[in-house]
Amino acid sequence: MREAVLFKDILPEQIIILLDELVDKLSDLTGSFLDSIKLLNEMRIGEARRKLRDTMKIESEADIVKKKIIALLEESRIDPGFKEDFFHLIKRIDSVADWIKEAARELIIIPYLEVPQPIREGIEKLIDKVVELAEKVNRAIKSTMSGEYGEAVELISEIEKLEEEADQINLENRGKLLEYSEQLKPITLALLVHDLNQDLEEAADSCEDVGDYLRALIASWKRI
Repeated sequence: MREAVLFKDILPEQIIILLDELVDKLSDLTGSFLDSIKLLNEMRIGEARRKLRDTMKIESEADIVKKKIIALLEESRIDPGFKEDFFHLIKRIDSVADWIKEAARELIIIPYLEVPQPIREGIEKLIDKVVELAEKVNRAIKSTMSGEYGEAVELISEIEKLEEEADQINLENRGKLLEYSEQLKPITLALLVHDLNQDLEEAADSCEDVGDYLRALIASWKRI
């Protein structure tokens, strides 16, 4: 049995550093979004909206980091197949950030405290799952980059389980939207809350996509 390929031996050091920064931005992004919900529940509306703007600012910062990684990848002299694989991984990480940004945009215009409490509780359960998923993605990618493939695969399995739980919460939330539809007036409020729930579900799905692709990447580049 030969030793597995280490990603840090293939990728330029600056890309590894930037990838570390990118996944930390993802954790910051989801954490900031969660903080905004807490502020809304404390009726600190102005602070919550500022925190949501901060969330969108973090996403913009993450986008800058992503573009730096892509530029370095385009210039690097590494195996074309690996380069393409890595491009796809970065795109999947970026997708998580995009969906959180969309959720922040929805939340900034929703009169959140007018939403029936059972629906708010369901949305917050889903947010908690997304925050947990983003942290697992962070750790899985860092474990992969440092060659701790066994740990990375365990984290990916945890990501899959959390995404299934997020799916169930999403279904429950959709049921609550129907159950409390008479309290969601005007209809535009119901649509905004539906879109918020969907954005969070898409963020959870995107986390699983990162995990699935990371698992395939590890399998492809391990030499046994």
